Amino acid sequence: DTCIMARRARLAVLVWAPCLFVLAAALDRAPSTTSTRVPKPALVVRGGKLAPQEQPAEVDVARLGAGAGVQAFVARHEKILSVIFGAGMMLGSLCLKLPQILKILSAHSVDGISLAGCYAEVPMYSSFAIYHARLGYPWDTYGENVIITAQNIAIIIIFWMFQFPGAMHVALAAAAGIGLHAVMWALPPRYQPLIAQAQPIAMLAGYVPQIALNARNGCTGQLSVITTVLRFVGCLIRLATTVSRIGGDLWLLIAYGLSAACTAVLLGQIVALPEHCAA
Repeated sequence: DTCIMARRARLAVLVWAPCLFVLAAALDRAPSTTSTRVPKPALVVRGGKLAPQEQPAEVDVARLGAGAGVQAFVARHEKILSVIFGAGMMLGSLCLKLPQILKILSAHSVDGISLAGCYAEVPMYSSFAIYHARLGYPWDTYGENVIITAQNIAIIIIFWMFQFPGAMHVALAAAAGIGLHAVMWALPPRYQPLIAQAQPIAMLAGYVPQIALNARNGCTGQLSVITTVLRFVGCLIRLATTVSRIGGDLWLLIAYGLSAACTAVLLGQIVALPEHCAA
């Protein structure tokens, strides 16, 4: 059994490594934020079209009334605070899927985990990274999506180790993943908003299978409560940083809001349903 799982793991790595390579190559070609040249203003989506981001006006503290010290501090240091939150998101993302991975490995089971949902979560997060990178948004506003994408691929590999779907299934899944990421990166700039506009659909594709599986089984199985809570908090933080750092991109706000709502449903199921299914 150990040898079989090892062979499956090697096969999974071979077919999914190109996906990560394509994503890494795409991000490597993204506009650099460390250039000594005067940076161009980031682009935001307004009315379905790309437009330069408006720079926030300076806050005149002297004109603020008494008792407005906190508001003045937040207004003056809003960008710094959002960068700190963004960095915290990236650090937190390192542990986002770790509880889920450990729970699966300790139970030696993927019962209660939707493979379709795992597949959908890969482009759900990687599309965020590609969209932000192509529009030149700061790394701290999307970096965690690259890390979470890698973790989602790891969960798929582990799933295949315990329930191998067959070589043809694996090959088709890998081909679809590589092709989809190549298309997203190859889109001309004027069509990049299509990625953001498709993200609500990707969100539903990622969450609905897991929600439906929980409801059908009457239990949550190996679904990790820690991962779900971290995901919910992360969505709320990203709603705030999207407004403060990149001008309130409407489609990103819709996507993060929808993600927060779906995650709240999962949390409700974790509270209401038992962990182990009845025999």
